[in-house]
Amino acid sequence: MSVFLPLLQKCRAAALLAAFSCVLAAPLQAAEEAELYEASYRGLAMGTLISARLIAPQPAVDKLEPLLEKKLEEYETLFTVHRKGELNAVNEKAGSWVAVDCRIADLTEKAKAVARDSDRAFEPTIGTLVNLWKIGFGGDKVPARADIDKALQKVDYTRIQTRHENGRCSMKIDAGQSIDLGAIAKGWIGTALIADLKAAGATNVVLDLGGNVALLGQSPAGRDWNVGIQRPDKERGEIFAVVQAADESVITSGAYERKMQKDGKTYGHILSAVTGMPVATDLASVTIIDRDGARADGWCTALFAMGSEKAVQKMREHPDLGAFILDKSLKKAWVSKRIASRITLQDPEIELTVVP
Repeated sequence: MSVFLPLLQKCRAAALLAAFSCVLAAPLQAAEEAELYEASYRGLAMGTLISARLIAPQPAVDKLEPLLEKKLEEYETLFTVHRKGELNAVNEKAGSWVAVDCRIADLTEKAKAVARDSDRAFEPTIGTLVNLWKIGFGGDKVPARADIDKALQKVDYTRIQTRHENGRCSMKIDAGQSIDLGAIAKGWIGTALIADLKAAGATNVVLDLGGNVALLGQSPAGRDWNVGIQRPDKERGEIFAVVQAADESVITSGAYERKMQKDGKTYGHILSAVTGMPVATDLASVTIIDRDGARADGWCTALFAMGSEKAVQKMREHPDLGAFILDKSLKKAWVSKRIASRITLQDPEIELTVVP
């Protein structure tokens, strides 16, 4: 549902967005004196709450909300493994070549690259384990070790094959394997939606895909957007840091998002491709800032799974990564030098180290 207002009649404190602190009674005038208007969107997709601020001149603003809703459905169907779709067909026909949309093949190759560079801390064939544990999807028991070991035998991204021939694409995974792009697809979708909205005339957008924030332009005031990073130990809406960003994605991963409680223990949803168990990490959250939402999404999962020591080492090896990580004690954090000046801590007790 949309509500159209002259920009900006209200500001919203979204789950992961810091307050914009802006209330304007009249429309904002762009350089060419065109009035900008805002449409606000809220809906459910990909198992999470989607919200957006969509800003554009008339009549473009009238088209943004239905376009966003249509594209959300298209992209969720494209990458889901939980209902009928092309990626799901790859799993159903494992062992055979399956025709797919080239966007699926391209994202799969990107996922393989992150898996390679992260030493499999990110693994797109983790599906057999995800299906076994079902954390966040109704799972309520710890699988038997024998079942975990059996599932692990099928976890190997190097067995994924893709083909591009005459503008058509196909994929093949080994029999018994299960590909799951859930840890990278939402980031891709955020970037794709921003491109769609821009092509339709949007000038400024804040798109929150359940914690994955994708941005178009700066704020209407001409400054970078302020994106709040959720405190892992608090309810949604409480933040420990603010990131300044524009024309990029700000994506955060943490075990607090989906978890299972069993026999007094907490099991997070991020699984290890080595042990088959939920990762034992000393990190509370990882945030990546990048123009490529898929890359940010994949590396968020990878760095979180690694733990602080290896994650900091990967930040050194990949200085182009805009990474910001927080340890479980909530007392120590590390940030890539490239984005250090854009991070403002809200908690004075956190010791921040810049990774050169």
